[in-house]
Amino acid sequence: MKLIGMIHLPRTYDRTGELEDINSYALREAGKLADAGFDGFIVENYNDYPFPRGRIEESTLFIMGRVLESLRKEFRDKLIGVNILRNDALDSVKLACEGSADFIRVNAYLEPVWAPEGLLEPVGYEVYRFKEKNNCNVKIYADVNVKHSKPILDYVTALKNLVWRGRVDGVIVSGSATGSETSPLHVYLARKIAPGNVEVIVGSGVTLDNAGLYVGVADALIIGTWIKEGGITTNPIDPEKARMMVDRVRWLEKIRGLS
Repeated sequence: MKLIGMIHLPRTYDRTGELEDINSYALREAGKLADAGFDGFIVENYNDYPFPRGRIEESTLFIMGRVLESLRKEFRDKLIGVNILRNDALDSVKLACEGSADFIRVNAYLEPVWAPEGLLEPVGYEVYRFKEKNNCNVKIYADVNVKHSKPILDYVTALKNLVWRGRVDGVIVSGSATGSETSPLHVYLARKIAPGNVEVIVGSGVTLDNAGLYVGVADALIIGTWIKEGGITTNPIDPEKARMMVDRVRWLEKIRGLS
């Protein structure tokens, strides 16, 4: 099972003059995750709220691009992903295809959802066509009934469309909000419905106490809030909590004969 940690960047809008500080912060956070034994991390402009519904500003795009380049140089053996909120997957895939990231996370890939930013329209066609035209092997990990939204399609319908018609590499199942526990039933349904070549990823609310609900069912866990100082999403990562999470998951895998 892969463990992917979240790197929530400081605010980036109109802060190109602070690129060095933002970049240093990201490198420190990535270093904590690498030392703890995480397999990779996702870079996200989490602190740029309120988010635009579509494309982001050039200042954010520039900063995220430089941060990804730095992380790739420093952590060549780690998986690196990018998620540009709220749903700027086209810029995400462009950055990733430049060679700085292995995968992208897409909030609304093949389903429309109502969100605080408005109606998020699916971007699957544009993203996949960009990959094809540019002969790019970046993986697409797409949310189903993404958190912080009111889905229009029911979970099973959205899930089936995503894994059968989306040409995605993985489906991300999460709770209702950042830090909210992901339904084990939804993870199980994703595992039963998704073809074997589509990864099932838990996208929110993983803690030391509930990690066992997902080990042996999901292929990967994305972990952010629980490993932060004080359990607050916007805080830096607590290295000790990151190590505790890795140790717990690897122990669970061992006692269940998965490693």
